[in-house]
Amino acid sequence: MPAVRVLMLLSTSSVTGPAELCLDDARGLAQAGHSVLFGLDTRRPGNYAEAIRAAGFEVMDELTLCRKSTPLEIARDVARLRRRLRGADLVHCRFSHDHTVALAAMQRLDRRPALVRTVETAHSMRPGLFRRWGLRACDAVIVSCERYRERICATHGLPGARVHVLPGRVDPLRFCPGSGQELREAWGVAPEEVLFGIVSRIKSDRLHDVALRALARVAAELPKARLAIIGRGEHEPAVRALATDLGIDRRVIFAGYASSEALVRAYRALDAKLWLAEGNDGTCRAVLEAMACGVPIVAGDQGAMAEVVRDGRDGYVVPASAEAVAQALRKLGDPRKREALGRSALERARELSPAARAAKLSEIYAGAPSPHLTPNPSPASGASGEGGPADGVRRNN
Repeated sequence: MPAVRVLMLLSTSSVTGPAELCLDDARGLAQAGHSVLFGLDTRRPGNYAEAIRAAGFEVMDELTLCRKSTPLEIARDVARLRRRLRGADLVHCRFSHDHTVALAAMQRLDRRPALVRTVETAHSMRPGLFRRWGLRACDAVIVSCERYRERICATHGLPGARVHVLPGRVDPLRFCPGSGQELREAWGVAPEEVLFGIVSRIKSDRLHDVALRALARVAAELPKARLAIIGRGEHEPAVRALATDLGIDRRVIFAGYASSEALVRAYRALDAKLWLAEGNDGTCRAVLEAMACGVPIVAGDQGAMAEVVRDGRDGYVVPASAEAVAQALRKLGDPRKREALGRSALERARELSPAARAAKLSEIYAGAPSPHLTPNPSPASGASGEGGPADGVRRNN
């Protein structure tokens, strides 16, 4: 497809799951010859602008794009973004706030860029008249799995042809099999012990309590089973207290936060990974990262993880209940089963590479421009004129 000038908007200031994924998408688009210019939250402190510039992309510093903006700041963002739209072919929004600003900026334009919105989590597609209007105003809507495609079409009346499934991705050069023995020894895990693990922020909605209750249920059958909780969060004191109440506190390792190479080593140290509820990254990135390290998964039966993980092949997809998770843990007590599932999980993860995602995203962009939106007349696939405000953005032609 011809090179596209993309304005990537997301109202965050920190490198969170969706923000990191967005930056990876930009790298893939740049390698395919497209140009990307970022709009983000420049009001609150964070490290995202620095990461964007380090990757070679430009930030629209004149935009605030903060969800806590005043009405005056929002009005200014609308006016400033409208000027940028004249040099863009496509606007890709990630959150409700930046989507709203983009919709307002596009009003009364003679020619406007195509509008794309990513909606990755169940929370973001719940019913609502304003949400319904905003989604139906998009030329393309991207979701993380087929079941969310069905849900958003049914909830908001979107044509199926306008909603696209874009799975996550994992870097196979960074996340790959290797020895985790050194870290297991540091955690005091013996070679014969079975180490299950959770890698996520410790919040009540991430269901650490379900994992603990499942471990307690299999304590007699799997006397050498342990659980590593990798992460930090406000719910940690309650999780620690529950482990003590269940009598399994000596089986539970609170390993703290891990990132970069420490995160890779943590995945490699696990015999199986639990991921029972999606976080703010609806592609469930941590599931793919563990699979790429050859680790089988126990996944909750919701969202993208229920489609990425093939039940009985890469791990087990189960309801997020203590008994259902316990049944999966019992099966994973067999080392031969874990080994077979881990090999299959590795093969599955290799199918979901950054290059494959970038190719699919380019395909979605190519089909996004559509004349469905009114009252703006004649929506076009590209903005007219040379040397628009998006010029000077990173290119790879």
